Amino acid sequence: MAIPVLRSLTLKQAIHAVLAAFVIGLTITAAEFAWTASRERTMALAQVADTVALVEGPAASAAWLIDAELAGQVLQGMVRANAAWAEIRLGDGTLLARRERLSRPTSLLERAATTLLFIDRPVVTHDLTTPASTPKVADSPRIGTLIVGIDTGRAASGFLAYVSAALLAGTLRNLLIGLAMAAVFHRLLTRPLLQIGRAVARIDPEKPYGQPLTVPRGHADDELGFVIARFNHTLTLLEREHDELRRLATRCPLTGLANRALLLDRLDHAIELANRAREPDAGRLAVLYVDLDRFKRVNDSLGHGVGDLLLCRVAERLGASVRRCDTVGRLGGDEFLVVLERVADRDEAAMVAQRLLDGLSSLREVGEHRVHLTASIGIAVHPLPGNGESPDSTGLMRMADSAMQAAKTAGGDRFVFYTRDMTDRAETRLRLESGLREAVAARAFELVYQPKIEAASGRLTGFEALIRWRHEGAAISPADFIPVAEDTGLIIEIGRWVLEEACRTATRWALDHGPVPVAVNVSARQLADPGFARLVEQVLQRHGTPPHLLELEITETVIMKDVRHHLPTLNRLRALGVRIAIDDFGTGYSSLAYLRQLPVDVLKIDRSFVNDLPHAPDIASTVIALAQRLLLSTVAEGVETAEQRHWLAEAGCDCLQGYLISRPLAAEAAEAMVMTAFARNEALPLTA
Repeated sequence: MAIPVLRSLTLKQAIHAVLAAFVIGLTITAAEFAWTASRERTMALAQVADTVALVEGPAASAAWLIDAELAGQVLQGMVRANAAWAEIRLGDGTLLARRERLSRPTSLLERAATTLLFIDRPVVTHDLTTPASTPKVADSPRIGTLIVGIDTGRAASGFLAYVSAALLAGTLRNLLIGLAMAAVFHRLLTRPLLQIGRAVARIDPEKPYGQPLTVPRGHADDELGFVIARFNHTLTLLEREHDELRRLATRCPLTGLANRALLLDRLDHAIELANRAREPDAGRLAVLYVDLDRFKRVNDSLGHGVGDLLLCRVAERLGASVRRCDTVGRLGGDEFLVVLERVADRDEAAMVAQRLLDGLSSLREVGEHRVHLTASIGIAVHPLPGNGESPDSTGLMRMADSAMQAAKTAGGDRFVFYTRDMTDRAETRLRLESGLREAVAARAFELVYQPKIEAASGRLTGFEALIRWRHEGAAISPADFIPVAEDTGLIIEIGRWVLEEACRTATRWALDHGPVPVAVNVSARQLADPGFARLVEQVLQRHGTPPHLLELEITETVIMKDVRHHLPTLNRLRALGVRIAIDDFGTGYSSLAYLRQLPVDVLKIDRSFVNDLPHAPDIASTVIALAQRLLLSTVAEGVETAEQRHWLAEAGCDCLQGYLISRPLAAEAAEAMVMTAFARNEALPLTA
């Protein structure tokens, strides 16, 4: 880029150099003028003094003889010499004679010079003694005085002539000095800087050290050489940082594998090559989405350091199990992606996937720890079999991800090929999740209540509160949206709302009709929350609900998953007076030792065992007997036939729940049942 002349450093340096030369020159000239002015004044006075010494004798004779004519001749000579005026006075002060030079017009400069040189209008005064007296005798009689005025105009004219010549010469000198300084600056500074600027402009940003700056001739050891050396050193550091940033932008910093950005780039390139291939089989590629099973347990139990080391070992195994033309990358966490180019068919992709699974399962030790590692792999092939659909890289990864989720749902340690219905299920889930979030924000749920009755008498003993949700005009089964709420964490908000509504309803029924317990299901996430017991206490206090009217149903699997962790929360709930029931009892694995320690009030017999009645009563009868031994109540859920009801009543089951008794009721219908039960005195009288 060319720099305009008016803004160039050369012009700025020239101007400043000339100005500096003029300032310095004028300062020196001013000092010279002051010295010259003082010298001119001294010389003028000296000349007058010399003239006075020459005419002293004739002037003394004229004063002694009182000869005005002789005095006038003497004075006239002095005026013609260099005096502006002169006079002789006698001893008594009487003027004997006076002569003056005719004045001529003076300019402003001459008057200024005169004022500068002779600001006090100096005169020379000399005493005249008798002619016979010796001049060196101090006490010679004085007969008169010779007074001479200095011709300031002549001195000023001479001074002005000198000043004019000096100024002209000084101006020319200062100008030449300034230009010489500018030329030197340009040669030593401006031109090297311009060369450096042009060299910097030629630097390639992608390879900044490809063209290091060269030191201008003669500047290797001065400041410019130092600046260029530091600049080249900085370029070297920038080159290293650039390489590091490029590596970080395309590589996983932990494993060194390709990251998501590089994977997408490689996958786009592979798809383009596959689309160009003439034969479909020659251009087929496969994407393998690899997710480690239960990796979180490694981090939680052995620490993140061991987890990171395990990820590095996994990266090594994956890289060793594929060809050099294939790409292995890490998407994040414990998720990896393998891009297989030029695979012959699905069988070859399946063979590679199995090799990956075998390689990971053979990884037994990480550091000093033994591990058992499995993975879930989803496979998406391009082009898709059948119509040769060609998704982009993001779509292909999404397909492989859907297949991986299917493999994980099936238990893990396997690979699954993508099918089109997986996309449909994924889209359905996304719509469901989105609608569920909106429903949570708008509290667009409702509770229905399924009654429970005493098996022996048929009297009402309570209700179980069940959540219902209608989305886009259709009723959504809790079996469909509750797992989504669990996965997304929305179950916490939903569970809080259910608890609030159930307690509000139980309090209203107790005040209006009589005390009827209401049971609420508790999810695994809720029970794992350290503040859950405090939340229950706050809800009870907020609605004034007697604690014994609230029953919390927790599935056997949830409780037994981590008994030691859940036991403090259960004890706090029991201390509040809340009843606790184990739901779906018998479907999981319960240690009898733990069961005796748990603060449980009710065992609910799972509907799968009730369905077997009365033909296969072994498990149901065992649960009832166990509850009686432990002094616990039993509730049989899913009762749908009279035979089941009769058998359960005969076996000693306390309460029944199911379609035979009643389907879940809306809040108004459930309240009507409560009102009727208390009006007929059919509800069990409960005490705290």
